[in-house]
Amino acid sequence: MVEIDVEGFRSNGWLLAANVVDGQQLADIDAAVTQLEHWATDGGPGLHHFEQTDDGAVIARSEDFVNDSDVLRTFICSGVVTDVLAVLFGEPAVLFKEKINYKQPGGGGFAPHQDAAAYRFVDHHISCMVPLDPATEASGCLWVAPGYEHGQLPTDDRGRIEASAAAALDWRPVPVGPGDLLFFDSYTPHYSETNTTNRPRRAGYLTYNAASLGDHRERYYADKAAEFDQAGGDFDGERVRISISDDFLGRPVGS
Repeated sequence: MVEIDVEGFRSNGWLLAANVVDGQQLADIDAAVTQLEHWATDGGPGLHHFEQTDDGAVIARSEDFVNDSDVLRTFICSGVVTDVLAVLFGEPAVLFKEKINYKQPGGGGFAPHQDAAAYRFVDHHISCMVPLDPATEASGCLWVAPGYEHGQLPTDDRGRIEASAAAALDWRPVPVGPGDLLFFDSYTPHYSETNTTNRPRRAGYLTYNAASLGDHRERYYADKAAEFDQAGGDFDGERVRISISDDFLGRPVGS
């Protein structure tokens, strides 16, 4: 069983579990994510988003796929991830949403934000980052900061942490690699930079809530689809829309 520093998680808002996913399982997940990427261009299942880079349009994110891949469903809904979450929540966890961020070379980062601003229906969630490629400062790893214990920090009209509040936080990078898991609270401030390397920085982001608060996954995706249908696929033609909040810094395809 993974050593779980519950008090550290409660103090910092994140927990790094190093080398807890074995090589065979990583290989199986990698193959399943490669299939998911093919689905994005072949008309397969899942919800997929693209962004523009200097080298052309590339896939930015896939989501809503847990019911279409046995390998990914098994990993997401059982095993080490849900075991750790049960300890952090103090009860079983239920999946709220799932996504893969590909962060291709030149792929955009995310402005400082807290996920809670965009996650509806339940007040508290915990996400697990599952790196499939090394996440370094150069490739756009997560930066996190204390402050989640204060709840929702001030946000601007885009749902990002206000610039003055973000500047006052004690940011630190969290480099991770395949086999590691990074758990973080939905109130944990975080951001990431553009991938400046020549390789993708793929990572799964699996978000859960305590089971006692209900299963809201289908409602979440229905609500997101309705909002996207109404608002369109970009923010004023400047940034591609892949999240409910305007925190993604990627360019719309065709820009």
